Order: sequence, then structure tokens, then C-alpha cells
Amino acid sequence: MLHKEINQLCSTILNDIRTKISSERRSILEAIAQEINSELKIGNTVKLVYLCTHNSRRSHFSQVWGCLASVLFGYKEIETYSGGTVATACHPYTIEALRQLGFKITCADLEADNPHYKVYYSTDNFIDCYSKANTDNELPQSDFIAIMTCSDSDDNCPLVPGAKKRFSTTYDDPKEFDDAPNPVMHYKERSLQIAQEALYTFQYLSKLNPKL
Repeated sequence: MLHKEINQLCSTILNDIRTKISSERRSILEAIAQEINSELKIGNTVKLVYLCTHNSRRSHFSQVWGCLASVLFGYKEIETYSGGTVATACHPYTIEALRQLGFKITCADLEADNPHYKVYYSTDNFIDCYSKANTDNELPQSDFIAIMTCSDSDDNCPLVPGAKKRFSTTYDDPKEFDDAPNPVMHYKERSLQIAQEALYTFQYLSKLNPKL
């Protein structure tokens, strides 16, 4: 069962989700849902890989909310990953934004250059958030759906090796607010935008292929 605070947040987002997302954007999200559904219909495990240049902010938000949405709507056949052109580190503001939104987070190697954060969405289940290049062995290297989350990786990676399908859902970088008085507030805004779109994608998928 999802943490109570996260479950309530998802319910609030889903109440009026359609009015918050433009029709142009919805068409992209619906196309992703349709591709997922096509894979599910033939019995495949669906691997979603969210890509950004440094795998430090937007791609992590996307993986976390993609995973959460798949759990919320009952899709055990879906796996979510994130990666970048290069490995850096998951930014501390990314983690703090998720914490403030209700996730429980632990880290056993906080002083490392690239810490591994366990982002819990329920008592026993978590996403392992740390920065990885898209060539990392922890990521699938074939038969996955690539979802580009930043314009830099979108522009520079018109083809993603191993991807059976590629989609572009780019987001503004919260990094631009790192020196602002309250940067985490802006990270939370970006995280919530990504949450809306992940939940909309899976809500649409649930109409095509209901699991619950």
C-alpha cells in the first residue's frame, strides 16, 4: 500500500488532471500509453527508460512517478529506469523535493560522489535513485521504450540505441533555480508537473487495458 500522504496527493492530482494538461501534451502521453498497451497485449514486460543528460533531476522525477503510477494502476508488467548521457549524481534538491512530497528516503552512502538513495513509496518498496549513464548494465540495452525528459538529450540523441520506440516529453530544468531563495519549491513544482503527466499516461492506459 502506498504511503498515505502519497496516495492522497495522487488522488488530488487525478481529480482534475485533464484540465491541467494541454491537448497537445495529452496526445503525446496518450501515444506512450498506446505503445505500452501494444506491448502488454502481446505479453511483453514493458521497460520504460527515462533519459536526461546528467540523470540528476528530471529523469529521476520521471522514473519515480512512472513507477508510482504503474503501481497505483496495477501494472506489474512495467519496469521503470532512468539514465543519462553521462553519470553525475542525483541532485540533493531532487531528493528533498521528493521527501517533502511524502516519500520516505534513506541513504547509506551520503558522502559518496554518487550516492544511492532509496526512495520509498510504501513500507517495503522503493526506487533506487542514483545517477547512471544509459550504457550502464543496470539499464536495459534493448527492447525498451525511451522517453526523453530534457531538450539537450532530446536534441543530441535523435536515435537511442536499443530502443524500440522513442518519445519526447521534455521539461524545463529546475537547475535554473539552484541559486534562488527557495530552490526546493521549484523542484517540487517540476516534480508535480511530471507526476501529473505520469498519472495521466497510466490513467489513459487503464482505459485501454484495465488492471484494477
